[in-house]
Amino acid sequence: METPKGRMILYRGSIKSCNYHCSYCPFHKQDIQAQELTKDQEQWEDFVKSYEKRAEHLQIRALMVVPYGEAMLYPWYWKGMAKISVMEQTDAVGAQTNLSFPITQFLTCLALTGAHMDKIRLWATFHPTMTTVSEFAGRCRQLYEAGIALSVGAVGVPGELELLKKLRAEVPDAVYVWLNRMDGLKRPYTERETADFSQIDPYFPRELLVHAADKASCQGRLLVEGNGRMRTCNLTKPLPVVWQDDTWTAAMRFPDPVCSKKHCSCYLAYGGREDFMNQALFGPYPLFRIPRRPKAAFFDIEGTLLSTKQKESSKYSQVSAHVRIGLEALRKEGTALFFATTLPYQEAMKRCAGIRHLFQGGIFAGGAHLIWQKSEGKREHFIYFDAQESIRLLQMHAQTYGFRLLTYKNQGKCYKITLLRPLHKPWSKQEAAGIFGSLPDTFSHTARYFLEENCMQIVAKQATKEQGAETICQWLHIPVSDAFAAGDSQQDAGMMQLCGK
Repeated sequence: METPKGRMILYRGSIKSCNYHCSYCPFHKQDIQAQELTKDQEQWEDFVKSYEKRAEHLQIRALMVVPYGEAMLYPWYWKGMAKISVMEQTDAVGAQTNLSFPITQFLTCLALTGAHMDKIRLWATFHPTMTTVSEFAGRCRQLYEAGIALSVGAVGVPGELELLKKLRAEVPDAVYVWLNRMDGLKRPYTERETADFSQIDPYFPRELLVHAADKASCQGRLLVEGNGRMRTCNLTKPLPVVWQDDTWTAAMRFPDPVCSKKHCSCYLAYGGREDFMNQALFGPYPLFRIPRRPKAAFFDIEGTLLSTKQKESSKYSQVSAHVRIGLEALRKEGTALFFATTLPYQEAMKRCAGIRHLFQGGIFAGGAHLIWQKSEGKREHFIYFDAQESIRLLQMHAQTYGFRLLTYKNQGKCYKITLLRPLHKPWSKQEAAGIFGSLPDTFSHTARYFLEENCMQIVAKQATKEQGAETICQWLHIPVSDAFAAGDSQQDAGMMQLCGK
């Protein structure tokens, strides 16, 4: 894992008015009232003060303002974001906006207040009935050139395809242009429409999936309203505690997620889940919707690309649509994909038959076998160990401990040994330590073992996924900081710690 991922808060003040008047928006008829603004300013400033006091205590590292109306018109939001950006605890702070606020004044305010510009994030929405592509793109360029990270986008209206293509062309190439599903379309997108919109937004197919709600994936998120009410996300009901109540913070408790929804029906809902693909695509705080774009990505297979629930299924070789579409999006963005597994190469290819064409090789056999498939051929590396005597001794233990001995060799040289037991008879740490300790010292000093339920795996000591990822990054001539890794076991921990730093 990268820098330990902190929690993220969305903030929604009391503003329900907007300077835009889009016909589909429920707030376009709300006139801006002075009383409303005074209340909103007081609530925001109180929140910022309490955030400064509580962020470290509650391990909160990111904040995004998600108003009903347009909050960025008002300088108190600029100043509050600047204050939060200065906090060492903060990784990122930002807001959703239509970009109609005075950009130059905003940037001047940030500079005068000493804001950390590299921590500011903006999610900007283009409203074609209220501004032109050129005007909107010009504002995007001004922010981008000032060092503000942002993403921009609009609703994927089929009749506005040419306008959205123009938006993509005029916004800086490095800025991600996203497209939301059109809820009022009242029919599925055609294959042609999906393909056209995917040319603009490589992640658009994720918008078309049904994202089943899963509160277990929402442990590190919270939406706080100006009046102190809290929700797990923008779609859920209020929690039984409020932000101003110190009783839940005193014990360092972050509210447990509460959700009665069947589906996460918008990006603010599904994008904030603790999902490895969200992390791969959008970094540690995906809700800002700013792509990570790693140059290489390493994925464990069992429990990551393939759910552990699939082990007893006839569809074990199939990955979910969510995973497949995410991998395809990474490929479109130019990321080199690699497996990172303790499985031998042939078994890994069998289980991942439906997605293997997306990958350029990987780390196999726990790091003992590396492959990089490139256009001009294949680069391959094995880490061997001298196991002849140890194999003979292990065969003597096979009946006593009830395992089948599997050896993996290349050109007659061994690079992995597996002691395979029936599924109902997993290895205990004591048994494994006893067997490994009975092997010659010369072998045990150069090899290592690890347990995976009914398998005891033995490889060379230097054969790890971490070392494998580092080697492949060297082959690719990229720093490991430009890579991403995902997995769910102790064998993945070093690799995940290494990549992305």
